Amino acid sequence: MNDIDVRLILGSKPEQIIEYLKRKGFKISWNWQDVWKEAHTKAFTVAKAMKLDILTELRNELEKALEEGLTFEQFKKNIEPSLKAKGWWGKVKAKDVPSDIELPANIDPEKEVLLGSPWRLKTIYRTNLDVAYSAGHYKAMIDNIEDHPYWLYNAVLDSKTRPSHRALHGKVFRADDPIWDKIYPPNGWNCRCTVIPLDDDDLKELNLDKPSRLSGKEQESLLKNFKIDKGWDYNPGKSALEFDSDFGTFEIYKKQPTFSNYKRPKFNKIDDSMFEEIKELFPTVSDIGEKKFWTLVNDYFQFQNKNYINIKTYNNENALLSTNTIKYLISKKDGRERFLPLLDKTLQSPYEVYLSLYKSDKGFVEYRKHYIGLFKDKKKRNYYIIVKEKKDSFIVWNAFPDKKY
Repeated sequence: MNDIDVRLILGSKPEQIIEYLKRKGFKISWNWQDVWKEAHTKAFTVAKAMKLDILTELRNELEKALEEGLTFEQFKKNIEPSLKAKGWWGKVKAKDVPSDIELPANIDPEKEVLLGSPWRLKTIYRTNLDVAYSAGHYKAMIDNIEDHPYWLYNAVLDSKTRPSHRALHGKVFRADDPIWDKIYPPNGWNCRCTVIPLDDDDLKELNLDKPSRLSGKEQESLLKNFKIDKGWDYNPGKSALEFDSDFGTFEIYKKQPTFSNYKRPKFNKIDDSMFEEIKELFPTVSDIGEKKFWTLVNDYFQFQNKNYINIKTYNNENALLSTNTIKYLISKKDGRERFLPLLDKTLQSPYEVYLSLYKSDKGFVEYRKHYIGLFKDKKKRNYYIIVKEKKDSFIVWNAFPDKKY
């Protein structure tokens, strides 16, 4: 996909493609191999970008490129001065890389490494836009698979085209053929291949037969001759739609600064004027019974037979509330369900928002948003609400009353 392709394909602002990039979480990694394949479709990461502000700036500029159809030169012009100002440019010693976490134990602190450069920016730009387009296009085709049940592999036929990609050009496979798990583009660095959905009329017009699913031997033969770059032998579109658990179990990173480091007041020291008065909390399930409680929940949130809803945050991002999360928290029998009516208020008018660092037992690191809400009931009792966003944008919550009550 060259710069002209980006402007033509992304200039129309297809919702699935832009929303895909915005929904990705953050991951800190030293090598690109650390967070790749399916993991890369769920998280935004740039090798050796070890600080949140640098990752955030890179992603914000990529979102802008998607929304406005910017060329690489425009993207580079916008971001290069800021990266240089933050010290993320050129060659430095590993110990001098700007970072929010410790240097990986297996890295020599005196080793020279490359941070930002025109070449690296181009790779970041191309790779992220290619994968974002691929994921968004896949979602759109899956949504329309009944009307267009066949997919055609489409390569750009010029002097830069890889021979094996050229050989697949024009080949049609069933949309549900497992072969797409391996050959759905991009299939390498700077791969420009795409997929075109077809219906029965399209096949007739192109004088093509209806394809059957490839047999195991046929798939093996095709893949034997198809050259895929290391790290690209997966389907980024499909992976973006499927929840993955490759990152391990996350816990909050205990070595990060706390609210006291930022000179923020403790809960019981916050001025009473900052607490929003609320009319009513929900009764607990034990108070009114499960049937009446779920009627109350559905009336308030309008789930309408869906298992989750989307709540817009104060900055127009998406937070997802699922019925499964509500059921799980009800099972804990700690009364947390009472505070459900405060979730949308906390997300849409928070007292503060923190990006908190989490680290998994497999060594992955990511940032998640914590929304803080301050409320008081009719009896002037103060409550501190924290809504935590998980890696897939689904939310959980907890509530803490002032200890003096």
